[in-house]
Amino acid sequence: GKMFEDGATGRRLRLIVTDELGILRRAEAAGRSALGSKETFTMNARWGQATRARGFVKGCCSAGQSGDGGVVTTSDDAPSGWLAVARNDKTAEVIEMATGAAMGGGPVDVGGTPVAVDLFGPGSAREGCRLVTVTEEGDAVVHACGYEGVVTGFGDLSLGVGAGQERIVEEWSEESRFKVIGNALSARVSGGGDRLICGGNGQGNDVKMYDVEEQKLIFKSKPPPPDWLGYRAPPYVSAMHFIPGTDCREFLAGTGEHMLRRYDVRERRAVMDVPIGEWVITSLQMNHDQSVAYVANNHGNLFGFDMKTQRMAHKFKGHQGGIRQIAVHPEEDLIVSAGLDRWLRVFSMSTRKCLGQVYMQQVMSGVQWDVRSPAWEEAFAEAEKKAKGKEKKKKARAVEDADEEEVPKKKKKLKKSDGEKVTKKKKKKVRRDDDNDDF
Repeated sequence: GKMFEDGATGRRLRLIVTDELGILRRAEAAGRSALGSKETFTMNARWGQATRARGFVKGCCSAGQSGDGGVVTTSDDAPSGWLAVARNDKTAEVIEMATGAAMGGGPVDVGGTPVAVDLFGPGSAREGCRLVTVTEEGDAVVHACGYEGVVTGFGDLSLGVGAGQERIVEEWSEESRFKVIGNALSARVSGGGDRLICGGNGQGNDVKMYDVEEQKLIFKSKPPPPDWLGYRAPPYVSAMHFIPGTDCREFLAGTGEHMLRRYDVRERRAVMDVPIGEWVITSLQMNHDQSVAYVANNHGNLFGFDMKTQRMAHKFKGHQGGIRQIAVHPEEDLIVSAGLDRWLRVFSMSTRKCLGQVYMQQVMSGVQWDVRSPAWEEAFAEAEKKAKGKEKKKKARAVEDADEEEVPKKKKKLKKSDGEKVTKKKKKKVRRDDDNDDF
């Protein structure tokens, strides 16, 4: 289709994955055309130390969005290249996807375990960046941060630390904090950072929408009518997703009672309320024209739900454990899932075939696509080349310095004619492990 015309097929595919031990990993494939054989994605970068206390919160992993309310479709109109994540030690953080570096002075304390975190670049109404976190206790916390660089859309915006051109320069500072709900389970922010939806667990914690700027409740849903027994299940809103192109008026909610609901703020009750699967819904996404909703649950099911016919259209096979997060590629016909079985899987949305999978070593918490505009791609390659050149020079110097001491050692080893091969092999092996640790 028209999606693959502009050379997008040749562009590298990258995924950033968070896990329960607080480690970030990158999986990469050569491009859309390379997909199909099972071994296309490889894990080629790893950042961070493994400490469970600083593990990433499940599902709290989102790519930067445009500071203006527009729909983000291509890699040229949002501060993509930045990843907002949350950790179990009650902090939120913005990380540059290309380098794994923390932006804006590192993690910020939000005073509670986050259930959602969203990041927005500068927009027409706001000069700096905005980070919005919602905690389990139901507080919305807004952090703001200065930004240096010309905003020409997102190609340049994502030239963060890696290419050194544009970056968040100040440190995050708390701008506001307000109560949005009692016992939060899920939330999303959209509209350039000005509309927040949230839902939680227990009486009074059904779906709500707030104006972030004015900290004002603008929509509160009515519960569904009681069933034929007169029973009404208490709210249990486990996943949410804004429907793009509706100006933040419509959104999806998934529940612990495996209901998929569609809300329109002009109607108090859900305008659609359909059971999907039999387990807690954990993550929601939509395809590019919003005709299909993708629903993942904690039992390892990933369904495609046709919004027009309101029927289950298809299933994606292969998951062996609960799914923590799914993400649709902003330009390609691809959806990725990450979960408890430690396999990252990429599917075609149209054929439902698994096009690539890679073993990620740990139980995953979240996943996002790292999409770069061609300009950013070039700049980054250039920066990487420079860095490599510098490293080569450094190594050469180190070898020169070490040369004088090394010579006698080497001679000694050569005398041991039996063990010669063995020692050499061992040395190599150790070296490779060390390289892996450097990621």
